[in-house]
Order: sequence, then C-alpha cells, then structure tokens
Amino acid sequence: MIDDKELAKYIKKKMKGCTVKGVHGKWLYVEEPVEDELEFWIQQHKIKSGHTEWSERYQKNIWIVDD
Repeated sequence: MIDDKELAKYIKKKMKGCTVKGVHGKWLYVEEPVEDELEFWIQQHKIKSGHTEWSERYQKNIWIVDD
C-alpha cells in the first residue's frame, strides 16, 4: 500500500503544468501545493473517527485520532 508521502509526491508530479479551465476574462492564480501540505490533507481525509482541535501551527481546526 502506498504511504501518504508517496501519494503526495505522485499528486504533485501529476499537477505540474496543470492549468485552470473555465476562467474567462480574468487570470486566476493557483498556488501549487508542496508535498508536505498534500500529505497533511491526505492524512486529515483518512481520519474517519476522532475529534477536532485547534492547531496554532495551521491556524485552523484539525482532526485528531481518538486513542
């Protein structure tokens, strides 16, 4: 099974050179995510049960796995 870090690397590689379609008249700047950021969101998505806590580091609520 692929781990979160490898999946993040794969997604970043696939996103390289991607463009945003459907935007007419204005330019839309989309910042390319870094692998660590992708890995974080993959981990957050995988947590099915648990609770949320405020994270000073991320300045948002994040999911925490219950022990």
